[in-house]
Amino acid sequence: MLYTLVFASLASAASAQDYCKDIKKEITDNNTNFSFESPYSEDTPPLARVARSYSTNPEFQYDNFNIIFSIPCEFGDLLGKDKDGNEVEMEETKIVVEFDDNSRLTDDTIKIVHQSGGDGAYARVGYFPVTPQNLKSFSGHKITKFHLAKVSSDLPADQAQALEQYVKCIADERKK
Repeated sequence: MLYTLVFASLASAASAQDYCKDIKKEITDNNTNFSFESPYSEDTPPLARVARSYSTNPEFQYDNFNIIFSIPCEFGDLLGKDKDGNEVEMEETKIVVEFDDNSRLTDDTIKIVHQSGGDGAYARVGYFPVTPQNLKSFSGHKITKFHLAKVSSDLPADQAQALEQYVKCIADERKK
């Protein structure tokens, strides 16, 4: 019985995934520009991923740390009517992020981008900034659902787990 418990705990520890080693990293030769991205494929992008790029160059410092949310759609879903009744591509704003502890983050000002894929597919995409004020929410809770404008999507549990870990990993990279 004791051997079974030891073996089970070792197997569990061995299967634990190291999300940090999955992060794509790019650093310029002069070690001033850094880019980090959670893994994804252009062919099948996840509903949410993490990206961060920053510069330590004193003449051009920046830090862009975002969770990128995406909801696939048809082009027709992106159309609306203007004041004259003509069909036009809508301008959309607002991202709402819901967490497993029932808390929410909302930003009414974030513009939703409409992206076209090479295969005729479309998606609503929103870049939610990760800030020192909301880092604890993104790195300490799993996202269960998000809304881009008036459209929402549940985030599968495995993606939510990975996303939470990727935020932690990428946040820690800046401390190094």
